[in-house]
Amino acid sequence: ERVTVVHNGVDDVMRPIQDRAAVAAFRRRRGLPERLILFVGTLEPRKNLPALLEAYAILRERWGTAHRLVLAGGRGWGYADIEATLARLRLGPEAVLLPGFVPQDELPLWYNAADLFVYPAIYEGFGIPPLEAMACGVPVIVSDRSSLPEVVGGAGVVVDPDDVEGLARAMRDVLTDGDRQRVLRAACLARARAFSWRETARQTASFYHRILMDGQDG
Repeated sequence: ERVTVVHNGVDDVMRPIQDRAAVAAFRRRRGLPERLILFVGTLEPRKNLPALLEAYAILRERWGTAHRLVLAGGRGWGYADIEATLARLRLGPEAVLLPGFVPQDELPLWYNAADLFVYPAIYEGFGIPPLEAMACGVPVIVSDRSSLPEVVGGAGVVVDPDDVEGLARAMRDVLTDGDRQRVLRAACLARARAFSWRETARQTASFYHRILMDGQDG
């Protein structure tokens, strides 16, 4: 009863891009494949990326996916574990792309170029990237840890981040089921509309006003 929760918002620029020619031009400029699975965030241990790579390797070997995996973000501490996992699984540039830090103004294009956004993080303070992907109409898979289920709600697929097989199956199921993709895209867009910075500001101001009024009454 002593805690008031105010959610973060999502920028208005995060939305589906109707000009598919612009997205195609971005793919060519960045050397991106037609089919891709996307992660966005700092490449560090709490993002659980070795597990994502393990799941992606299963997706390739067992089900022969044509999708490439893109891990977009700057290298954080503990990046050596990711390098070691890539080497052990023999996942080279033909399978996994590491474009490095992504400028903020490019983010909508990255999301719109993806067929699926996967974020199996072990800990998050909030989870802005999945929300941005949802606002762009991209199906999302997130872990069942920390704040992520609260942010995604019922609009995304929630998995145990320690269950590599389960994550691989979840990725396969979304990528191979066109009807489910359409349902998830619609659900993601609807869910993302509930998060705006204007509403964040309104709720924050309301909280301060209430505290100030309570103080005067005391």
